[in-house]
Amino acid sequence: MNPRALQSIKPLAEVLIEGELSPFEHEALHRLLNKGFTVEPPSYIPFAYGEEDLATRINITFHYPYNPDFFTKHLRENWRELKDLIKEIRYRRGRAGAAFSFTFVQDGFSLVFRSGEVDDREISSAMDQIGHLTGIISRMLKAETVPETLGMVECGFDKLTDRWDQFRATSRAESNVYEFDEESSNWRSTKP
Repeated sequence: MNPRALQSIKPLAEVLIEGELSPFEHEALHRLLNKGFTVEPPSYIPFAYGEEDLATRINITFHYPYNPDFFTKHLRENWRELKDLIKEIRYRRGRAGAAFSFTFVQDGFSLVFRSGEVDDREISSAMDQIGHLTGIISRMLKAETVPETLGMVECGFDKLTDRWDQFRATSRAESNVYEFDEESSNWRSTKP
């Protein structure tokens, strides 16, 4: 199969950088993602006024379902390289800080992992957990636990407890918002 045909069957990844990357970081991120995905060079936007006090936030959207296949087929060892690159980017920002978000998109549904400012150890832990939560999140999204068709689930990394937490869901119609209740293992409405 010719390389161009192979390129066309790779899933899409989009990169949006809030703040800046160095030319080296820009090229390394693009080259790394291009191994398993069709990816355009990163796009850049400034931080919105009032946003976190960060130097850089790396937002990567994978147009691929969040499941073990993502980590074994499309990124494999490159997941560790991605983690190392994000750690290096964060290290270069020093006190200014860096954060990341990964979004997995499939059939009108988005799953968003948003880190907030993290240090090197927290980056390692947060990314390792993303790779290992596929079974838990698939149970959270089973038809019997979900009150209606969801359009998006978001979570944040809690540095105190060292885990992804505060799972919030929005219905596809964007009219209802839910939080995941760990005790009952069900979604509950946030309406009073």
